[in-house]
Amino acid sequence: VIYLATCDGQSPRVRPVRYTVIMDNKLVVATSSKKELSQQIEKNPNVEISGATTDGSAFLRYKGKAVACNDAEIKAKFLADHPKFQKMFGANLVVYLIEPEMVGIFPLKGGQPKTKTFVK
Repeated sequence: VIYLATCDGQSPRVRPVRYTVIMDNKLVVATSSKKELSQQIEKNPNVEISGATTDGSAFLRYKGKAVACNDAEIKAKFLADHPKFQKMFGANLVVYLIEPEMVGIFPLKGGQPKTKTFVK
């Protein structure tokens, strides 16, 4: 599970996200166009994701802009990996590619953080 932060007006909104995929160095998140998550992203595409490594030794941060994906091939690959999304959301399925601005790994017990900033 990772945690996705969006903007809800002037307030942050954080929610757990269970299913993600990496494609072309972009994180892919899917939801329904009817959900608040989608509406918040459409108003303000700036998002941030955080999660812990499986062994608990570090946490990860991924910051970027979520862009609705209209590429049928990417949607098909996502649905092949996660077919239940088609049942859950049907025609309301929206797939977002999160274009990275900053990715970081931050150790919890010593060690130096490692970050990468992406410049367009």
